[in-house]
This record gives sequence, structure tokens and C-alpha cells, in this order.
Amino acid sequence: MTDPKTDPGREGTRLIAALEKCWAAIQKNHPDVPPVLFITGTGIPRRQTEKPRQSTDAPRRRHYPTRGHHWADRWAVAEREQRLAELFVAGETIRDGGEEILKTELHEAAHAIAHVRRIQDTSKGDPRWHRKEFAQLAREVGLEPPRKSEKPLGFSNCVLTDATRRKYAAIIRQLDGAALPGLGDDQEAAVEEPPAPPEPPGSTNGKRVKVECGCKPDPRAFPVTPKVLAEGPIICGLCAQPFLLPGEEDQEDVVEDETGDEAEPEPPADEPAAALPEPRAAEPAESGVSPMDMGR
Repeated sequence: MTDPKTDPGREGTRLIAALEKCWAAIQKNHPDVPPVLFITGTGIPRRQTEKPRQSTDAPRRRHYPTRGHHWADRWAVAEREQRLAELFVAGETIRDGGEEILKTELHEAAHAIAHVRRIQDTSKGDPRWHRKEFAQLAREVGLEPPRKSEKPLGFSNCVLTDATRRKYAAIIRQLDGAALPGLGDDQEAAVEEPPAPPEPPGSTNGKRVKVECGCKPDPRAFPVTPKVLAEGPIICGLCAQPFLLPGEEDQEDVVEDETGDEAEPEPPADEPAAALPEPRAAEPAESGVSPMDMGR
């Protein structure tokens, strides 16, 4: 009979079993931590590892691998009334050994507790941003969050405390001794994404530019998408003048959206103006706790 520890076809089974054993140890110490379904893979999006696109003058952005994520109620399990959360642990995390695996699972355990207790621990506008509520839960499970919020993830970058290392020393040794497969050393810890080519006016990916009216001495201003601006003039109710893009010398004041992306290029000046669009109905506000954190 083939030994599972030496059978290449069982490496995936052995890997998930090790992750589940670590999670069970966390559940033993923290009863509020719910069961989860483990998955793994690379934490680097495929588009960042493929052939770079043509360079433009747009600034480059740095992207970091996702170490893990917790996605509540993601999986439906046969003969179970309650759905299971998905818990992702990246192959890059597994490659780094027992302490990194434990730290990532404790991090996601804090998110899982937040979901069980209905605590909003990440920003509704940007699920990557970890709020102070997450920092409190991280301390509860044995992590030490940063003293101040850090861009772009808030209080996400936690470390193991010495007490936590001692509490889970046996688990860390077992994870290290198992020599689990991990995603390779050829992938960098931080991947620099080539800038995207300029997008045509009319794109609706959430980016904004600032427009101003003709009120003097203090014009009124607000952010708007280029598509809305191209649909027709937006008239100020005070000065009866349209809201326009500021001059070229003011373009550094472009308003960024919550994801921090750069503003799109302004529409051509010779583009014909359409009729003033009908007012749009307000979208209902979302409520409740986000089912997925964007990892760390």
C-alpha cells in the first residue's frame, strides 16, 4: 500500500489535512470560531504573472500576494442546513512555514469571529481596509496588530505574540515537520503591475474627476465620472453655469475613488453634448456585515 506521505498523488490531501488540524487547534482555544472549508492556490493574480502590457505614462502600482481570506457562507454542503465559509490559505504562505500558516489562520479566525458576532471589521467601501474592530479581535485570538493603521490595509498587518508561539508550539513544529508543498521561490513577494493603457471617455469603472461651476469667488465642486459628464451639461442652481473640468494646471486635484485608482482622461473638447439626462433613482444602501474580507 502506498504511503500517503510519499505518494505524490496525495500531496493535496495531506496539505488540506494539515491546514484543518491547525484550524481545529484554534477552534479549541476560541469556541466562537466556526467550521470552514479550506482551499489553496496562488495569492498572486494570474494577470500579474503574464506578459506585461505596453507601458504608458501612468504611474505603476505595487500589488502584494493575498496571504489568505475568509468568505462567509460561500459553500453549500450536502445534508447541511448551514453553509460553510471558505478559508483560503495561499501557497506562498504555506511555503513560508508553520508560523506563517498559523498567523494567517489566526488572522482569518478573527474575521470569522467578526462574522459570527455580526461585527463590521472591514470597511464597507473597501473590504481590504481593516478597522479598529478587527484589531481588537486579532488581539483576542493571539495576534498583535500595528499600533496605527497602515495604508492600504489598515490594521491588517498583525504579528504573532510570544505567548501565541508558545501556545501553538506543537502545531508549528508539526507544520514545519510535514514539509508541505508550497508555491515556489520564483515568485516575488511583491509584484509590480504594469500600468494599464489610458481608457476612453465613457468608461464606468468607478473613477472620478473633479468638476467646478462658475460661482465666484468660491466655485462649487464635486467628483463625477467622465461618462456622466459626457452625457450632457450639469448646471449649477446658483450661478446657472455648467460644471466643467478645471484647467490643466489644476489636474493634480483629480479626485480618486475609494480604491485609489487614478482618474480617467477627460473627454475631448469637441465632443457634442447630449441632452441633459433624467435624474437617476438613488440606490438602496447596503446593510449588514460584508461576507468576505479581501485577505491580507
